[in-house]
Amino acid sequence: MNIGIFTYGTRGDIQPYIALALGLIDKKHQVIIAAPGNFKELVEGYGLTFHPLYGNAEEMMNSAEGQSVLKTENTIKLMKYFFKALHGIRGPLRKSCIEGVNQVDFIIANAATLPVTSAIAEKQHKKIALTYFMPPVVPTAEFPLGDFDFLDFPWYNKLTYKLAHLFFWKFVKTETNEFRQELGLPILKENLIDYIGKQKPLDLYCLSPSLIPQPKDWDDNHKITGFLTVPEEKIPGQFRDETPATLNAWLQQGDKPIYMGFGSNGVGNTEKFIDILNTILNKTNERVLFCTGWSLFKNLPSHKNLFVTKYVNHGAVLPKCKAGVFHGGAGTLAAMLRNDLPVIIISFYTDQPTWGKIAERMKFGVHIPVKKLDANKLISALSKIQTSEVKNNATAIGREIRNEKGLENAVNEIEKFFNDVDTGN
Repeated sequence: MNIGIFTYGTRGDIQPYIALALGLIDKKHQVIIAAPGNFKELVEGYGLTFHPLYGNAEEMMNSAEGQSVLKTENTIKLMKYFFKALHGIRGPLRKSCIEGVNQVDFIIANAATLPVTSAIAEKQHKKIALTYFMPPVVPTAEFPLGDFDFLDFPWYNKLTYKLAHLFFWKFVKTETNEFRQELGLPILKENLIDYIGKQKPLDLYCLSPSLIPQPKDWDDNHKITGFLTVPEEKIPGQFRDETPATLNAWLQQGDKPIYMGFGSNGVGNTEKFIDILNTILNKTNERVLFCTGWSLFKNLPSHKNLFVTKYVNHGAVLPKCKAGVFHGGAGTLAAMLRNDLPVIIISFYTDQPTWGKIAERMKFGVHIPVKKLDANKLISALSKIQTSEVKNNATAIGREIRNEKGLENAVNEIEKFFNDVDTGN
């Protein structure tokens, strides 16, 4: 099969698809990954075929307007900005998506590309499978959507998902129907998610059932597979051995450090984080490995207990750390737990608060919304996650995640779905 994977967003929206592409290639399929152009080096570094989608997500976040929005620490404003930025490049972005779909027979898409890829798939009569790395948005009576967990009973729980679908449709309705008209398709009067749902596509949630068990009232096309992780033997040398000698030397100079980083999440209020970092270094003996990622930090402190870098190889470095402080991205959470690390999730937006609540409920970490974050709260949380109870819980869940076969499950489901299409079933 000739399969195209279409994704847009941050590194956390790309990395799991590298694992999926490698898994599909092992089964003799042809695969391309279509993603923002700034991920070309990452994808091709794994020997994969890359198709650039127009735009650069890092530049969006680090533009003057992006930084201004990030500083508000407001989820709604950030989502509005993201969709506004995509609207501004919609012409060349759509063109690059069409060029990518033209190269393949089957499509795997994420939520960010769905309004465009679903329309192209319909126009070209190609089957599409949906994949997500966030808590499910498929209605269930078993539990409410994370952002609406004020109550918990069946009819309310199902309603919370409907509200989320309406919220998503509000953001993408105009863009979706504009593009459908360009392609000569009828405009949608119903929610895009409901419209696609009636076609019963494969709908994979590539996250751990140890954290979110699969609801018993889902239809068979919805699956929770387990996290998608690149097998160690598949990691190219330049990614596996990228830890610089200076970092290795620092790691060996004292106790295991706290990993702190926010990846491609983007931190707007960098001054607040610098003040917190200074307080931790001056009031505790904690060592901190600080990864700046996409964030534009200036005037970070110089201290013997602090090491600053842009990125690290999680597989190589996390075993040498004792805990993780991060934004709550699903991929980073998986990496932390796979290495038995208790966590502090400082949530900014989208699915991050839900992962934070799960960490607290399952007692393998602490959740602090970024708006409520200060140095005292973080120092208190650092003490809490180093208790035996929290560390033991993180270790137990880490063992379960390491024993899951998320990549194998996802590949099998995709093969079965697309093969059924090939045979007309």
